[in-house]
Amino acid sequence: MSWRSVMITQPTKLSVQNRQLKITQDEEWNIPLEDISSIVFETPQISISAKAMSMIADNKIVLYSCDDKHLPNGVFIPFASHSRSLKVIKNQLKMTEAFKKRCWQKIIVQKILNQAEVLRLSDKIKDYKYLENLSQKVNSGDTENKEAIAAKEYFNSLFGNKFNRNYDDIFNASLNYGYSIIRGAIARTIVSYGYIPSIGIHHKSELNSYNLVDDFIEPFRPIVDLWVKNNIFEEVEFNKYVRAELVNLLNVDVKIQGKLQSVNNAINVMISSYTTAINQRDYSKLELPEILPIQIHSYE
Repeated sequence: MSWRSVMITQPTKLSVQNRQLKITQDEEWNIPLEDISSIVFETPQISISAKAMSMIADNKIVLYSCDDKHLPNGVFIPFASHSRSLKVIKNQLKMTEAFKKRCWQKIIVQKILNQAEVLRLSDKIKDYKYLENLSQKVNSGDTENKEAIAAKEYFNSLFGNKFNRNYDDIFNASLNYGYSIIRGAIARTIVSYGYIPSIGIHHKSELNSYNLVDDFIEPFRPIVDLWVKNNIFEEVEFNKYVRAELVNLLNVDVKIQGKLQSVNNAINVMISSYTTAINQRDYSKLELPEILPIQIHSYE
């Protein structure tokens, strides 16, 4: 089971030897490919062999590129790795609107509950109770947009009334980075299960190749929010150590199907349950993560 995240921040040559990723800088390191879940390129000064790219795809490793501000701006994911992709795609296209609306309702309910838990863990008890109550009022398809109502209350409570998601600051840089990392991991898993990521449950933009990814990231976002709340302050620099911790959120605990799982594993459980839900035409089979205090998962 893959669990390691590799972050490349300085000039590097990458190749593959004996099914291990060979990292050549001033020194040399070798990491078994089967242990790696993600690789982040934080510098343009990287050369990588075609064989390494191929082996990265074969091992279902998600590879991120970053822009000049060190924010992920691209993702390389395995292609056509499912043995019955046509069957999966046919089932994906046959989903009824009623089924999709019920799935979206479940996703938003869990997102708001996870946001509420972040507020509880942050000692915002009054606002926690408000969101918990609001989660019970989400209808099929969330046609009353309780998600947006919850978001406004949530971010104001968590980061203060002056907080704005459009500001260019350390808080938003950290949030965007963390969301992008989880988004890439979900994209990798969705493709590995044979789905077309542009065909979403709720998100339907013709300009978005990852509509389904943006549906399923919603209940995971509060994990990033909680970490940022606990670790980011105005005087903190958005450096490689902060970014490494955000990448490592893929390895923190959540609860899904009544069990502790890492975020990486929970994503797999979620998409697997989505397949079950589609095949059985039963939206209640969809399993979603419950947020917990930030703690690295034990793989023992």
